[in-house]
Amino acid sequence: MSSTKRVVISGAGPSGLLLACLLLKRNKETTSGTKYHVTLLDSRVDVGLLDVETELKSYRSWMIGLAGHGLDALREIPELYNKYVQQPHVGVKLEHLSLILGTKEMKSSVKDVEKSTGNGELYIVDRNFIVAAIARFMDVEHGDDPLLTRRYRTKMMYVDYEKRRALVRGVDDDSEECYLDYDLLIGADGARSVVREAFVKSAYDFEMDIGDIFNQFRAVHVALPKALEPTGMALLPNCLPHMNGIGLPMPDNLINISIGVPTNNFDKISPDLSSDDPKIVAAYFRTHFKAFELADYDDFAEKWIANGRWNRTSMVHCNKYHDTQHRLLLMGDAAHATSPSIGMGMNTALRDAQKFCALLAEHDDDLDAALPAFSAARVPEGNSLTDLAFNLYCLDTRWQLVETVHMIVRGKLHGWFPSLVTNHPQNLIGSPNYSLSDVYDLATKLNIIPKHRAINDRIRQQYFEQKMGMTSGVGGSSMKKWIFCTVAIVSGYAAWCLR
Repeated sequence: MSSTKRVVISGAGPSGLLLACLLLKRNKETTSGTKYHVTLLDSRVDVGLLDVETELKSYRSWMIGLAGHGLDALREIPELYNKYVQQPHVGVKLEHLSLILGTKEMKSSVKDVEKSTGNGELYIVDRNFIVAAIARFMDVEHGDDPLLTRRYRTKMMYVDYEKRRALVRGVDDDSEECYLDYDLLIGADGARSVVREAFVKSAYDFEMDIGDIFNQFRAVHVALPKALEPTGMALLPNCLPHMNGIGLPMPDNLINISIGVPTNNFDKISPDLSSDDPKIVAAYFRTHFKAFELADYDDFAEKWIANGRWNRTSMVHCNKYHDTQHRLLLMGDAAHATSPSIGMGMNTALRDAQKFCALLAEHDDDLDAALPAFSAARVPEGNSLTDLAFNLYCLDTRWQLVETVHMIVRGKLHGWFPSLVTNHPQNLIGSPNYSLSDVYDLATKLNIIPKHRAINDRIRQQYFEQKMGMTSGVGGSSMKKWIFCTVAIVSGYAAWCLR
């Protein structure tokens, strides 16, 4: 018996767009008789309609990783990947990794990492260019599909979950509100998800929290410095006092340099970094940024200031991603917004879409079976993502320096003695051979996650207490803390490396 299910997808980001394409693809392949009418809505413009050479460049976003999990998901539709995603303007295939401590650079080949981890290709891409590529594919391949409705410049206002309808309104001044009826409503609408609000009201066993990543940063797109490879990524720990950075390659011989500071140390950084005077910012970087010489300090300073403010991103945890009774589902940032530190946010979002469609096929389009199966499969991955992104790194710069050395040494020892020394979890992220929960489990067994979580939670709690006026300061001797760190390093590091 044939039937048509009305699917409303709120959010035309990576997961929402890919899911829409996969559902339309399933319409042509299903044997269950079920068809999906997809309504895709987003408050922004359709970047797929923008000219690649001119208009799209004004929508540049941060560069992020596209690794095994995300590549597998995009390749579910070969034509999408081959003709639209795999284009020179979208991103750069990574070939080199550099760790720069002070002025000392330690470089490795991505091929060497592939041999020890099973990682496949790794790209550095512009998130908005990936969105544009999927949207462009949808327009060309499904633009006339009667089972697709696209409502850009439309905002979701409220979910009437009891009647299974959503109130939407255009963002233009003369727009009117209307209800969209649905058989399944999917929230791919970001960290401040309206669909997730319905979970809070409708599902009494639903638990979630939302906060920020406890880090403030600025990012610039500038000319590639002579010292760096056009296909290389540079990690920049302690590149400025109290600050860490990363350099990600871009097409057109550019680089995306991001530099951030933990929120508790924000007041310790130089006020020159928040100046509106390009001469002051340029002078500060000439004096204090030692990792490499910038191509143009004045241009860097102007773009640094053009950011206008220090950026923050959100972090979301949920204990379930589905509500079977009210036909609600979460994916992408609505389910697991995270720090960009491990480069797996978009990869996990794309995998969400891929996995849900695979579950629809596995359960013959039975939503009562597919929705809880999605939570069972993806909640461990989503929460592993957020915890790894936050707790693989330590807010205490001394401990983070130790962990950086640990990562280097363990990776080298694993390359020499793979049967004796376990690889570092950081080196396994993104590999199609490892789920994020596999990586999380290893990082826990190696005591990286528990140790860093204890330190990070303490630092965040102390900052909260002081910020709220609950305490006047943090007691304790810094000398005692340093002695404790030294003893811990001496006693524990040999065990870490030789395990």
